Amino acid sequence: MTGVSSQSAAAQLRHMLDTQDVVVAPGIYDHMSLLLAQAAGHKALYASGYWGTASALGEADVGIAGMSDFASVFGRFAARAKVPVIADADTGFGSLTNLRRAVQLYSHAGIAAMQIEDQPFPKICGHVGRATSVPSQEMVKRMQVAVEAREGGEMLIIARTDARRSEGLNSAIDRLAAYAEAGADVLFIEAPESEEEIAQAAGALAKPLMINAAHGGFTPILSPSGYAKLGARLVIYPAGAPLSALGAAAKFYAGLAADNANPSHDAMFDFKEISRLLGMEEIVAFQDRHGSA
Repeated sequence: MTGVSSQSAAAQLRHMLDTQDVVVAPGIYDHMSLLLAQAAGHKALYASGYWGTASALGEADVGIAGMSDFASVFGRFAARAKVPVIADADTGFGSLTNLRRAVQLYSHAGIAAMQIEDQPFPKICGHVGRATSVPSQEMVKRMQVAVEAREGGEMLIIARTDARRSEGLNSAIDRLAAYAEAGADVLFIEAPESEEEIAQAAGALAKPLMINAAHGGFTPILSPSGYAKLGARLVIYPAGAPLSALGAAAKFYAGLAADNANPSHDAMFDFKEISRLLGMEEIVAFQDRHGSA
């Protein structure tokens, strides 16, 4: 099973942004979460640096994962997905030369949109309260390099600012306006603290506004239609699935440690269904057809 090409994935995402009130991209952190989100009917997926780093490396989101880690993991997601994958790229992984290479790798991997933030390197998760931003002109240069490095490709460039927490809402909006002028396709304000702030940012900016609905973070969690009413055009839900999965797994591990190997069946996903999503039925049929073991 192969993913959509970078050109067609990006074109699909652009079309959705042009024609839908809001585009919803739930977070994925491994291939099973990808398959489940896709099976549920979602038309776009979000690969988070926080959850990708946690899942692949067991490390915190503080810049430990590098360009090759992100490009490898997220590229495999794009290859497996049948819908556009939006992928985190932190600050661009160091120098402007590194950023240029990252854009090329993401584009060649079939990723539909690449998110770049205005934090210094190394970065930190925007919902832990310590994130800061580089001078605006430094991020403008990142945007210019990213747009140039696409070399005419359709992959969208998402500009994220973390300035809301350290500089206030108005500064964050001004920064996003400058990043849009430098060529960013989508504008991502991290950690707005109220519905009013989201509406203010959406009303002030000419390009699509992206919101991070991070369960446990600073931003109010709304339904997709709730964000659409405020003017947001792209909403990611990166933490809901992994936090739910961790809760269920923690209960199973605790039960097993207490000599209970059979948790409530309602809490467990059907084994036959995940085997089907992984393609086991097709593999067995193929082996039967060709007489292989």
